[in-house]
Amino acid sequence: MSSNSYDTLIIGGGLVGSSVAMHLARLGTSGRIGVLDYDLEGSFSSSELNAGGVRATFSQPVNILLSKLSIEFFEKHAHEVGYRDCGYLWLRTPEQMNNAEASLKTQSKLGWASETWDVSTLRSKIPFIDKTSDLAGAHFAKRDGLMNPNLLKLFFREKAKSSGVQFLDRLWVTGTEKSDSGYILSCNEYARNLTEDQKKNIVTHTGVSPVIGSKKIKTKRVVIASGAWSTELMKLFGHKRESKPLRRQVCIFDCRDVDLTPHGMIVDTSGVYFHPEATNGLAGFATTNERPGFRFDYDGESFFQEEIWAKLFERSTKFERLRHLTGWAGLYEISPDETAVIGHAGDELYECHSFSGHGAMQSYAAGLSLAELMTGGKFQTIPEIAALSAERFNSGKLIREGAVI
Repeated sequence: MSSNSYDTLIIGGGLVGSSVAMHLARLGTSGRIGVLDYDLEGSFSSSELNAGGVRATFSQPVNILLSKLSIEFFEKHAHEVGYRDCGYLWLRTPEQMNNAEASLKTQSKLGWASETWDVSTLRSKIPFIDKTSDLAGAHFAKRDGLMNPNLLKLFFREKAKSSGVQFLDRLWVTGTEKSDSGYILSCNEYARNLTEDQKKNIVTHTGVSPVIGSKKIKTKRVVIASGAWSTELMKLFGHKRESKPLRRQVCIFDCRDVDLTPHGMIVDTSGVYFHPEATNGLAGFATTNERPGFRFDYDGESFFQEEIWAKLFERSTKFERLRHLTGWAGLYEISPDETAVIGHAGDELYECHSFSGHGAMQSYAAGLSLAELMTGGKFQTIPEIAALSAERFNSGKLIREGAVI
């Protein structure tokens, strides 16, 4: 077999693609496994640009199970992946408290219980939350927490490489053709020393693309695990997907009058989420007026003032003097029901994408599950994942996730 020929080629070297590679190798899949990416460093990947939260506090059982299995893995390798079981605290209005009851029962039934706090308990445990007139209380999931996505990605990759998986950098798939033995992929090849601007031009399809050559790669089967670019790639293989890339912005701010370090993720009733980031704070918010597209522009001070600080000011007197420091924008790949697409797409094509902001926290279980399907023909550890096939969008059997941020 030539150096440009593989039995399995995974397109996308982020958390999910690296997890799939690790699990395929562990399960003993036959032949050469390759992972292809235009930038294995991942400067603009969702694996690098997310907030680091991990939770199993979802409304849909399959999402609870995906995250639960992943977090159990993070717990076992806490030092290697930077995991901390510091919890998720959800502040609730009376209406939100009532709406969350069904989800809490489902989570508890599946082994992921939350504590219910009234306002007095909340104020005693989190004293800086002192503007509580609109609250009925809070829910605290103590096994949810935070981890380091970059450390996790490197962990997956090192395990995969030690089992013989090859990682191919600086390649972008531009075309595909079916062959008797699988697929032939046409790729643009890029120089090793790409600048950040050049990388951005490639992923946003703008500006000058610094192509230095082309390459043909043969493979028997393909896995699409390319995050926000998965819909484009599926189109190259003749499959239409309705998922869309949406910008999400994250701010780093000076906490000044409050120490967040003892706490985990806190989700305000407004939808603003925040957690400690070293001695500072990290906060994000999903604005409702985002248009789909590959946008990485960060709105800076104006976003912080209008979308973050204005809402946090209404929650605590300690937040009245917050100071914006920096921030960034990354992409979610949002599916129509805000739940991942995992499954067999036909022929020797598989897909694992559209996690709608939950890819990091579900990456271990998603990679294991797809590897099980590819090697054994079915989902074994979490059989419920069979419902995540893209066919659900044609049949109307959507899995609408209610607990999204």
